[in-house]
Amino acid sequence: METPAPKFTHGQDAGKVALALWLLVSPWMLNYSQVPTPVWNGDIVAVIVALSSIAAMLKFNKWEELISIVAGLWLAASPLILDYATLLPPAAAPPALERYTAQSALAASANHLGAGLAFVILSFWELNLWEIVSGKSNKAL
Repeated sequence: METPAPKFTHGQDAGKVALALWLLVSPWMLNYSQVPTPVWNGDIVAVIVALSSIAAMLKFNKWEELISIVAGLWLAASPLILDYATLLPPAAAPPALERYTAQSALAASANHLGAGLAFVILSFWELNLWEIVSGKSNKAL
């Protein structure tokens, strides 16, 4: 069922698009661009969330927020699931990987955890506002 979005809820979608753009540039800003796993993981999630958020700005559907929630949960859990800490280069690493350190692994993990949780919070916030404005919230507990 498609329902028109309340006009004031697009701030969360704009925030998610801005956060997705941050995910695309953060590997270079936080010095973990040499290791492909966190970079590709963040890029894929960023594209998925940005596209679903742009779609929600055009015409709101609950599934767009659910996609952002699932993607955010994955992004938050991925440093543990993909074990970013073990992606440290071996002692005889090529020069391109020499800069990837434990601090870089921590930066990638913290970045993905924070961005993932922000995606989830913004999506739930928007779903809650949509239910309040559309009159579909449960008034009785």
